[in-house]
Amino acid sequence: MSKPSVLIIGGGVFGTSTAYHLAQRGYTNVTVVDRFAPPSRDSAGTDLNKVIRADYPNPYYAKLGLETLSVWKDPESLFKGLYRETGWIMGGHQETNQWLENAKILADKTGREGVEYLSKEQMKKRWPALTGDFPDWTNLYSPRAGWVPSGQALLRMAKAAEDMGVRYITGASGQIKTLVYDQDNTCKGAVAVNGQYHSADKIIVSAGAGLPALLKGARTDVKAETSVICVIQLEPHEIEKYNGIPIIDDFEQGKDGMATDLNFRICPYPNTGNLIIATAGSNHGFKFLPVIGKYVADLVEDKLDAGLKDLWKWKFGEKPADFQDPHPYPRRDLEELTGWKGRNAPAGGKLPWTWSRSRI
Repeated sequence: MSKPSVLIIGGGVFGTSTAYHLAQRGYTNVTVVDRFAPPSRDSAGTDLNKVIRADYPNPYYAKLGLETLSVWKDPESLFKGLYRETGWIMGGHQETNQWLENAKILADKTGREGVEYLSKEQMKKRWPALTGDFPDWTNLYSPRAGWVPSGQALLRMAKAAEDMGVRYITGASGQIKTLVYDQDNTCKGAVAVNGQYHSADKIIVSAGAGLPALLKGARTDVKAETSVICVIQLEPHEIEKYNGIPIIDDFEQGKDGMATDLNFRICPYPNTGNLIIATAGSNHGFKFLPVIGKYVADLVEDKLDAGLKDLWKWKFGEKPADFQDPHPYPRRDLEELTGWKGRNAPAGGKLPWTWSRSRI
């Protein structure tokens, strides 16, 4: 029996991984549409680097984290040579210490060695380059965490997908303006800004922060949000000084599709036929690039694990009773920021794209 054709809207983390895994399963008619060629500038995953870790209070994500870590570390995998194991220090505060504690409890239960709390004195003794006061920090150290150059990883996977026959349509033909439905509210395809019509047997929307613009009703569960990121270019003597210290993440504080409960949305879109949502990385989705498409493919083939179905279902804005936000701080609209004009943002607010392409 022949496999259905698949149209994937969005060439970021979820879209790229899904295309790759579908092609691996023998799908020969898979098309990814995006206004940018890989690695897509619209993707929250297209960046200098992203943290890779398995530290979660939720057992599903912790298990997926270990699965994806094994791929990142595999010297024979598609991503060989990209993973840097540096360790990771999670700095919690009063509002976030419970998240850390639950992550620590789960790490202990699953036998992950070396995950431990460190005092600021212990941190400074182990890494003398750390000289700050770290006021009121609760520090959870995870030694097996690390980072990867994320733009390069996305590009590798997209190229591998293309090598297996996946077709990428970019530019005005790949920038989707609207979805098309029949009289029964079944999604049949999508129209690009230049008027080109794309259709397929299966439609998957992996548009990230662009999801609410395509589906107004999606705002119940997914919103476009940005996080404040600071990138500092080190001088040569600073590189030598800080070489060997772990990643330090202060939980106090790119644009991404943020789910109301920070869980991905990998599910049929409610009250709509033939429309699958696979997006909402919620600032922690990139690490799963090697494996997340496998689970989207499972949903396409109606064999996704029941627990994951429940975790990633459409929730109409409701949060689970045990919801934990690692960043429980007020959100602000960009228009509230004094002097925000956007004119100083290079390349539409992202980093120069030659970086990801030149270091593959």
